[in-house]
Amino acid sequence: MLRFAGTVPRRTIETSFGSSQWTRILCPGRLHHERSLSTSSRLWKALDTSAQPTPPSSQPHPVPALNLKPHINFKALTNPESAAAMAANIKNRNLPDSISVAAVTALHKTVAEKTQQLDKARAERNRIAAEMKALFSSTGSKGKKKQQQTTEDASGAASTELSREANEARRLELVERGRVLKEDIHAQEAELALLETQLYDQAILIPNNTHPSSPIGPEPAAQLVRVFGVPRLNNGIKAHAQPGTEQLGGIGGEEGGVLLGDVSNYPLLDHVALSRQLDLIDFESATNVSGSRWYYLKNEAALLELALIQFATQRAVKAGFMPVITPDVVRPEVVQACGFQPRDEASQTYWVSTIAPGSNRAATPEGAHHHQHSALCLVATAEIALAGMNLNKVLEENQLPIKMAGFGRAFRAEAGSRGAEVRGLYRVHQFSKVELFVLSKADPGESDRILEEIREFQESTFEELGLCFRVLDMPTEELGASAYKKYDIEAWMPGKNAWGEISSASNCTDYQARRLNIRYRTNKILNRTDNSSLPPSSSSSSSASSSDDSSLTPSSNSHTTS
Repeated sequence: MLRFAGTVPRRTIETSFGSSQWTRILCPGRLHHERSLSTSSRLWKALDTSAQPTPPSSQPHPVPALNLKPHINFKALTNPESAAAMAANIKNRNLPDSISVAAVTALHKTVAEKTQQLDKARAERNRIAAEMKALFSSTGSKGKKKQQQTTEDASGAASTELSREANEARRLELVERGRVLKEDIHAQEAELALLETQLYDQAILIPNNTHPSSPIGPEPAAQLVRVFGVPRLNNGIKAHAQPGTEQLGGIGGEEGGVLLGDVSNYPLLDHVALSRQLDLIDFESATNVSGSRWYYLKNEAALLELALIQFATQRAVKAGFMPVITPDVVRPEVVQACGFQPRDEASQTYWVSTIAPGSNRAATPEGAHHHQHSALCLVATAEIALAGMNLNKVLEENQLPIKMAGFGRAFRAEAGSRGAEVRGLYRVHQFSKVELFVLSKADPGESDRILEEIREFQESTFEELGLCFRVLDMPTEELGASAYKKYDIEAWMPGKNAWGEISSASNCTDYQARRLNIRYRTNKILNRTDNSSLPPSSSSSSSASSSDDSSLTPSSNSHTTS
């Protein structure tokens, strides 16, 4: 074992001395012996500062690559009826033309054809190898037979010689054919690998299906589900237009009375004014330290955040959720598998890298390779880390549902947001969040039921806090890529004189499970008269198996953010 500190030159040293492996010494240091080395002369020669510096390796040393291949339902994507429904769903969500079911279908067809061609070439290669093996085998047996013979007539010798020449000619022909075929197979494999990458890159952009009851259209098409409490109208501020506001006229809250009560005798202040009066939030110092839209919570505000986290977490634990503190940094592949696009130019994702922006190394191919393959992402929601807990795992059916309550920080670039919506604590770059996440069986009925349970849990939490809120069934253009159905809960904010989102709940069916390769093993007896026990094709990649067989089925998940 070797440790370094002090005078070792600042460069990468990659060499081996006996059983000791030295790799990537990136800081100056003094050599300390923890055991004797018989190769000291070679050692000091390697460390000689007058020697030609060893250039840095062109290949970075990233963490081990994540082997994550999504289980895309290509059967549905290539079925004309379901493909047409998916195309209509993309249109209803108002997604860009670059997301195309037709493009995925065409690529899938090309990949299938190229795979068949490659399989034929491999079969031909195996046939040539078998023929050459038989050829050598027959030649060897004839040689042994000749040694055993004591006499051989002239005609037999001539025949043997002709046979040898024919075998040699055939061998040379097979060798040449094998060489050409080997190069052709390598080229086909490279082409197929590129096409498969393009296919999966296109396929993962296809959004989840949409629940039949979800409204179609932009945000104003949201359907009001429920209102709790009586909003207090701030006469000094003009009311903001919010989705569903027009549906509230003449509707009484659950506590009776009119929704927009007159509280002109009591001055309503927004949170920025209140925080200044009570010394709760320091925006100015945070701007100096971190930039705009960061903040310090102080005094009772800091205690209030900690109390709310404990309050929400303890309620979740009592409801059967497992408490989890999640990592705030994840691989970009996990972010993408959850339905986000971290590499998109319009992404809200913060990247974490050990290469400083603007450094000489950042502009090199090594720096670009590092950012592409080794950089990590700050999570925008604990949902991502909770979903990733079971990636590449096969669970048992009796383990489901898995209910988790995760606490983590959320980091969002919030690029492009401007105006009054970013004042104070709105549209900030970092905030704390408690996330409820459930991994369930691949049954749409069960995942729908769990979504409603989560929504009821949220509502009861906000009722206990005494908030005035409303629940909205969100329309197609407001659904994330993974969401099959989504509820938003908005609280009435007198300081804004408007509703503001405080929580949401989504049913993601098997969208994330397929992309994270999360499956579970079922043991069901096939009932031929009642197929209700079969995992539905819309949420499952396999049907129920016989009693002594097991099938692996993608899981479904629902989650909420508070």
